[in-house]
Amino acid sequence: MLLVTFGLAGVVILIAIPLLLGDYRVYGGIVLGIGVVLAASAFLAIKALGEGRPEARKWSYRTGGLLCLLSLPLMPIWIGLITVVAGIGLLVVVFAPEQEAT
Repeated sequence: MLLVTFGLAGVVILIAIPLLLGDYRVYGGIVLGIGVVLAASAFLAIKALGEGRPEARKWSYRTGGLLCLLSLPLMPIWIGLITVVAGIGLLVVVFAPEQEAT
């Protein structure tokens, strides 16, 4: 799910480019900022997870929360619905109880 989040952040950044070049410069800047924040958070979570650090779970919580929260300004475009669904999915995965190997 973190890789999906990282990919969605890339899509959000790509969507911001035509907005910035067109008539929606302010909204394009907001969308670009959201994409950068999501990409940075997902990157830090993936990096911590890959290194096996204990704060990987905290970064995953933060990334899921940011996805849900920052999807609100993205609702005028279709990516807002996708990001909130991904944020809820990430939080479900993170909060799911760990199963022990049998």
